[in-house]
Amino acid sequence: MQIVAKVTISNSNFEDWSAFFDSYKEKRSEFVLNEVVEKINDNEARVSFEIIDLEGLTRLSSSEEITSKEAELGVVTEIL
Repeated sequence: MQIVAKVTISNSNFEDWSAFFDSYKEKRSEFVLNEVVEKINDNEARVSFEIIDLEGLTRLSSSEEITSKEAELGVVTEIL
């Protein structure tokens, strides 16, 4: 399943979010392929990827470690 998501960062900036996102890239790679991150501006990014394990990605994305840091950064992700 090919996905494109818009990421809005309200309490930080693209560089801080990108560093956090990169910190668990290896874990995401178990669930997605062909991930591409594009900086739109300082507070917005577009991420495209192919999901190969939706349940695994859902578990990872809803983990306390991820959700708490996203809340701190003010991250809102919208599937386009």
